[in-house]
Amino acid sequence: MSAGDASPAQAGAQQRPRRRPRLVTTLTAGVLTFSAIHALRLVGALSMPPLPTTLPPLYFSISGAAWATLGLWLSYGLWRGRRWALRLLLPASLAYAAWHWLDRLAFSPSDYTRASWPAALGMTALWIGLILIIIHRRPVRHYFEEKP
Repeated sequence: MSAGDASPAQAGAQQRPRRRPRLVTTLTAGVLTFSAIHALRLVGALSMPPLPTTLPPLYFSISGAAWATLGLWLSYGLWRGRRWALRLLLPASLAYAAWHWLDRLAFSPSDYTRASWPAALGMTALWIGLILIIIHRRPVRHYFEEKP
């Protein structure tokens, strides 16, 4: 059967964009939340009074701006179903986890960080695991394969 032989219902189904899976919506909401948290870090760093910290205030501003920007860019790509966003999500998440742990262990030494590291490690493993599960689900893969 050639393309000209397709019924109007089949032709409409082929032209209609595929519906976004709920997991993609959930993932996008998570990445947007991540962006908002780091935008708050940026705002806090810019409005912070001079405090005795081990790092210059510029560090907090730059890291907040960088992670917020990356998160917004990824959110846009995930929402629009762009393949690059799905391919970039895991490396970006792993880079964030590495940065988070470096920041936590090297720049935030306190009794609290020493006592809470098992819970923090569990949460890191949980969100990396959830991202891995979501990006390997068949409906998610199909949604991103249809988009440029």
